[in-house]
Amino acid sequence: MIGAFFLVKHGVLMAGTIEEKIDELVRPLIEASDLILWGVRYRGGRDSALLQIFIDSKDGVSADTCGDITNMLSPALDAADIIAPAYILEVSSPGFDRILFTLDQARAYIGKKIKAEVRIPVGGRRKFEGVLEEVTEDNSLKINDKISGQVEIAFSNISVARLVPEFSQTGKKPQ
Repeated sequence: MIGAFFLVKHGVLMAGTIEEKIDELVRPLIEASDLILWGVRYRGGRDSALLQIFIDSKDGVSADTCGDITNMLSPALDAADIIAPAYILEVSSPGFDRILFTLDQARAYIGKKIKAEVRIPVGGRRKFEGVLEEVTEDNSLKINDKISGQVEIAFSNISVARLVPEFSQTGKKPQ
């Protein structure tokens, strides 16, 4: 398994992704700073990799806060030695076009426009854009896609789902 490792939780050997291991390591540090860990994204490369950690708070996140969190997390990540050989650490806010990492995050944006890319084509397509209508009990997203109409996509099949910011005519921030 590329980008995977094994960990022991409650005496049981479990496979996990690099993102899960990093989440487990950094979440307590970020939450101790009264911030929310929005998500972790890892993209491996031959010579170096990119590790993106998205943080948020009810008041938003400043560039200074991102710098402070980078300085706090960098030594912890280096000591844990989860990523080899080299990586770039990027800490930022989720932004207006935030990635939806979890079903709970998706539920918070029902009624909003999203873009979703899937691993396995649905109806012969890999990219969808439309209003998120529902998060189903069987962990799927129902999207009113601008091309296909209503589609249902298993969350496990989604490689990335993003909020599409909608700006008003006055140029104010999206809601």
